[in-house]
Amino acid sequence: MQHIVVGVDTREAAPAALVRAADLSRRLGAELDVVHVQPLSRGEIRVMVSTVPGRHLSERFLRADQNARTREVRVLVERTLAGSAVPWRLHVLAGDPAAHLLAVADSIDAYAIVIGTRHGGGVVLERLLTGSVSHRVVNWAKRPVLVVPTDLDK
Repeated sequence: MQHIVVGVDTREAAPAALVRAADLSRRLGAELDVVHVQPLSRGEIRVMVSTVPGRHLSERFLRADQNARTREVRVLVERTLAGSAVPWRLHVLAGDPAAHLLAVADSIDAYAIVIGTRHGGGVVLERLLTGSVSHRVVNWAKRPVLVVPTDLDK
């Protein structure tokens, strides 16, 4: 069985990328692996708040925020793919989005990676220093990458 990997966050690029990835999966008879990457792992949260007064509350707050984001992504995927017969599974990871997208694609020998991109926006300094996630995925991938702009259907 072939696999298509699609990167999803909670921003405006996610639905466009999901729709294109689902269409590609349907055409190829492939499974869809939806990847959502949280910024911090539970261990990183623990270390980050270890010296903060009230650290247990801070840790619970950050975990609750991550859990809420995961639920938000699951609802977005379910809503976007409603009525689609494409089988899909959600991978929730923590760390660098580009590295995790590539790692998941490698681990399942994905046929392709689909990722959305926003024109402008985002954290300007971060993009200047590290490049966008889509740019890094395109540069590091060993398989086809479909970059879907948010304004594709406008």
